[in-house]
Parts: sequence; C-alpha cells; structure tokens
Amino acid sequence: MISVIICSVLAIACFIYSVFAFQKKGPLLSTIYFIANKEERKKMKTKKNYYFVATVFLGIAIIFGTITIGIILNLPWIHKLTLSLTFILVVYVIVASFKSEIKKN
Repeated sequence: MISVIICSVLAIACFIYSVFAFQKKGPLLSTIYFIANKEERKKMKTKKNYYFVATVFLGIAIIFGTITIGIILNLPWIHKLTLSLTFILVVYVIVASFKSEIKKN
C-alpha cells in the first residue's frame, strides 16, 4: 500500500512539474541548470529546453502512473509495458542529448 502512495505522489508531482515546464514557468530541473551560474541559467531558459525537460518529466509521470496502476490492479503484463516505456524514454533522452550537442558544435 505504501508503494502505491509513493508512486502515485511521484506521478502527480512529475505531471504537475511537466505542465509548468510546458508553460515555460519555473526552473529547469536538469543537472546542467543547477551547476550553471545566473547568466547561463537565463540563457538556458529557451522554449526548446523547457519542452525537452517537460517531455522527460511527462514520461516519468506516465511510468510512475503505470507502476501505480499495475500495483493496484495486480496486472502482471504492466511490468513489460513499464519497462518498454522506460526504454523509450531513455532512448529519447540520449538521442535528444546527442542532437543538442551536435547543434552546439
């Protein structure tokens, strides 16, 4: 029961953050943003970066949502769906990061 509460709270929190990020409000929750100084942070707040972070957090929210549904309904096949969604999200992050670095150079 505690795992359901934890996963649902994480799903809701990630979803709320992604909604704010899609609206370009708030900080960018990424490691590069946190280690940058104030000038670099202002430069990083672009539509493209907000969209990327919002998409990642929406994917994380969906993953935690599927975990919650799988635990509540006791569906054995939902684990495969969750792993597939996680793999897709990881590939998306890696590809988007490479594209971003290639465009910078």
